[in-house]
This record gives sequence, structure tokens and C-alpha cells, in this order.
Amino acid sequence: MIRTLLALVLAAALAALASDVTAKQPACPGAFGSIVYRCAVRGEDGTSFEDCYRFAPGGDVSSKFQFASDQLGSTVGCTCDARGRPAKPVFGGSADFTCASQLGLAFSGRVKRNGRISKGTVTNAQGGSYVFECSRDETCSLP
Repeated sequence: MIRTLLALVLAAALAALASDVTAKQPACPGAFGSIVYRCAVRGEDGTSFEDCYRFAPGGDVSSKFQFASDQLGSTVGCTCDARGRPAKPVFGGSADFTCASQLGLAFSGRVKRNGRISKGTVTNAQGGSYVFECSRDETCSLP
């Protein structure tokens, strides 16, 4: 009986600790704010290049958040992915994001707790595929 009670108390304490850790993870899109990232991009065709992604709160392209790509020279609208089940979705509750450009490009990635963007992918309308990862760099500029 005492072991069962101790196990229940320990389980409750661990659940409270886990929810506290989750609460400290940056919320998407709050994790982006007005942040500049230097991104390493690699294409399936073997090309590689750097780009600067300049994130900003909602504006003229997306009411949620958006970024301007120095290489594209245009602004891309974004949203945070939903998490949960279709019956009970939590919109904007994920660290994963998806963006779409008017140029036929779709971006997706994940904001990590350390502020880096990982698992980034880009697909163009012709089926071309790219991967990217980014680090914060307020001084990002391309040659």
C-alpha cells in the first residue's frame, strides 16, 4: 500500500515537472519575433548556399508571422503547425512551422529550445527539394 502511494506521488511530481519544462519552451510564433537567421541550404541537385531569413511578426503576407529571404528577395507567409488529434487540435501549439511563398515555394522546419531552426525543408512547384538549418545571426548579410 505504501509503495503504491509513493509511486503515485512520484508519478504526479514527475508529471508536474514535465509540464513546467514544456511551459518554458518558446511558443511558436513567439519564438520568431523579429529575429534574423543565417541558414545553410543544400539542394537535391548538390547545390549549396547561404541565405538570411529575416523573421517578423504578422504583416502584409501572413497575419501570424513571416520572413524575408535575402536570396528570394520576397516575403514568405508562415503559420505554426497544430498539434494534437484532429478531434481536439491545438492550433499554433507546435514548435514546427510551415510557410508558403507566392513564388510556389513551401518551407517547413522546427524551432528548437536553443533558438536554432532544424529539420528545415523547402519544396518548389516543380518538385525540387532542399534542406536547411539555421542559427540566429542578427548581423547576417550575403556577399
